[in-house]
Amino acid sequence: MAKNFVQDGDVLTLAAPAGGVVSGTAYAIGQLVVVALEDAAAGQPFQGHAVGIWQLPCATGLTAGAKVSLLDGGLVADGTASSVPCGKLVTAESGGFANVRLSN
Repeated sequence: MAKNFVQDGDVLTLAAPAGGVVSGTAYAIGQLVVVALEDAAAGQPFQGHAVGIWQLPCATGLTAGAKVSLLDGGLVADGTASSVPCGKLVTAESGGFANVRLSN
């Protein structure tokens, strides 16, 4: 059996970025996108989920299957300037939200 396993990697402990984090909101930590599972002030440790399907704010008109990126806590079309790639939509945008499958 391998002896170098650390953890499954679904939930990570990270330092909150400037401005802190709010539970249920997506954040890019460098090129890693996570959804915060708890509130935390800037620099404090927080638990972030790096995989799974999440309902997040989404730019208008994006469709199921689209590659998306994160920009300012919301999903945008992949390749949008200053955004961080984060996964694919599993539902089309509706009412400003969509379900995304995070894949870092």
